[in-house]
Amino acid sequence: MTTPAPSMNERPLTVVQVIPDLQPGGTVNHAIEIAEALTRAKHRAVIVSEGGRLEDAANRAGATVIKLPVASKNPTQMYANAKKLAELSRDLDADLLHAQSRAPAWSCLVANRISKVPYIATYDGSFSERNPLKRFYNSVMVRGARVIAPGERLAKMVEERYGTAREKISVVPNAIDFEAFNPSLIDPARRTSLANEWGLEAKDRVILLPGRLTRPKAPHLLVEAASRLREAGLKDFICVFAGEHPQRSGYTGELWDQVHQLGLSNRIRFAGHTEDMLSAYSLADIVVCTSVSQGGHRRAVLEAQAMGVPVAVSDSENGDEMVRAAPYISDARSTGVLYRSGDASELAQTLFKLLAIGAPARRAMGVRGREWIASQFSKETFAKRLLAVYRDVARKPSL
Repeated sequence: MTTPAPSMNERPLTVVQVIPDLQPGGTVNHAIEIAEALTRAKHRAVIVSEGGRLEDAANRAGATVIKLPVASKNPTQMYANAKKLAELSRDLDADLLHAQSRAPAWSCLVANRISKVPYIATYDGSFSERNPLKRFYNSVMVRGARVIAPGERLAKMVEERYGTAREKISVVPNAIDFEAFNPSLIDPARRTSLANEWGLEAKDRVILLPGRLTRPKAPHLLVEAASRLREAGLKDFICVFAGEHPQRSGYTGELWDQVHQLGLSNRIRFAGHTEDMLSAYSLADIVVCTSVSQGGHRRAVLEAQAMGVPVAVSDSENGDEMVRAAPYISDARSTGVLYRSGDASELAQTLFKLLAIGAPARRAMGVRGREWIASQFSKETFAKRLLAVYRDVARKPSL
């Protein structure tokens, strides 16, 4: 990718991203892509987090990684983080802070008050607002100099929910490394090894759900759908959950109990974090997104289509922005299927339909998906839009 370097009239920027940790996940991958875009354009990329397994990947992307306990929601710690961020901003001569989560955003807001370095935030999800206190806590994501929304639907939600001026919201769709997620790069030996690790047989049709097993992502819906598929007489299918089990979460235990109560142990695989996602996608007949919250462009949905795999996506997931599907487009041009959010019965029907059309039709759908991703989610477009936001914010004095 060729990202333009700063012109003679534009000095290089120093951008400090603040994210909870560097454990595998969509937010972290996104932060690393931002660091890559900054580095390629001859800017300086800094990532402040609690650290994690992807520290080396962040370093390879050109980022300077600084460790602070910014995942903490303890007010005392958040204020201490803010003071440290203000100090870092001065020491680094930072142009702006970019928060990717609510606790870090509060620290960025206070750091802005101390140092006058502007902060922006990426609003990449629909946060629960059960009471006024929760709404106030969430509002930090729109209090900065700019709000970045990954899609038009989220931008509209921010505008309506918080009364944020439209000119303060910038839509920057996520990027996919189209060349990295390329079916031609699949290693047959690694693919076979992963199939064996998952306990797959040649006849098995694989329904893959990538991502952390958390309640907002609602993987229990796929367990319920699997039960319905079995009741409908469907055979030779395996549902693979490829994602980490968050520590101190009782939800994972609930999932295990659900699987055993429904007698689905022979149909469900909890694979944990999978490093080799190329092989994982290549083994999948369908990739599923079950989230019930309105989030941004879920990375796995885009990656799957780049790999030529059809997707089944909840209609709460900005689905029409992530997949080409009815009712927004004809079946002959579709790259996947939308189903009603939170409806396990409709999800089961959707999966049944995708399996019933046969492998050739799924492959044709996958070809269309790869072509569409290449045209809509390039790294070049992402870098151009994001760097334009950074430059615009950095030029304006912080209030």
